Amino acid sequence: IGQPIGNLIRSPNFARYLHAADFGGTVGIPSPITENTLLEIRIVPYGEDLRLLLAQDVTQLRFMERVRTDFVANVSHELRTPLTVIRGYIESLVDHADQFSDAHARTFRRIEEQTLRMQTLIDDLLTLTRLETASHPIPRRPVDIPAMLHTVYMEALEQSIEDKPTLHLQIDTTEGLIGGEQELRSAFSNLVQNALKYCGHNDSVTLRWYRKGDRLCFEVSDTGPGIAPQYLPRLTERFYRVEAGRGPGGTGLGLAIVKHVMARHDAEFRIASEVGKGSTFTCCFGTHTVE
Repeated sequence: IGQPIGNLIRSPNFARYLHAADFGGTVGIPSPITENTLLEIRIVPYGEDLRLLLAQDVTQLRFMERVRTDFVANVSHELRTPLTVIRGYIESLVDHADQFSDAHARTFRRIEEQTLRMQTLIDDLLTLTRLETASHPIPRRPVDIPAMLHTVYMEALEQSIEDKPTLHLQIDTTEGLIGGEQELRSAFSNLVQNALKYCGHNDSVTLRWYRKGDRLCFEVSDTGPGIAPQYLPRLTERFYRVEAGRGPGGTGLGLAIVKHVMARHDAEFRIASEVGKGSTFTCCFGTHTVE
């Protein structure tokens, strides 16, 4: 009693947390008295110049999170091999569908569709697991965003989607970013694919890259059905889909991947939508990520 708490808890993270005096979040540190114990500390201001410190033992919680992540990664990895074999055989049967009855040909095509969907789900799970791993470094290389978006746009144009909406690409600046090219491309492609799924041939989807003040932004806006406000807060959750029976069906992981990629690049991800008027998904990057 009476000693500065910084003298008792000698953790660099805790010292930075105290010095910043921004107590809106929490800080994780190892316990100063118990080995192999993790604490999550929150400081709550109250009264006049008073602070309440709350410390929670999160050792078991962090362990369970790591077990869950490892389990998903291992299962997804193990499923790839048998699924690749199944896909190879079914593709061979589809290629020779003219040698079978129409009923059998339709069955083979349905199996192929579901196999491809499973492959996409596994790939998305592995991507998400990699993004959530703190030890996975973020590449810091110049990325030509206009060129990347042109490729994403052309790939979307070439897709054979029934009732595909009209696509537009608007490049307002030639500036690029510093970051991970594969991660950014995955995030941008997911936003475009998400718009294509839920828009019809009477709708339009616009991809836009522009500067807004000291920030660079990528925006995907559409004139589709829109999303009711009560669903918006949950859109970036794993496997969450507003209407399971709508559209061709996805993995429910696309926006979760976008959210994690943006977090790794210290970017802001915003969703705005109005039922009957369409949706806008925006990613804004700070000056430290600008090339």
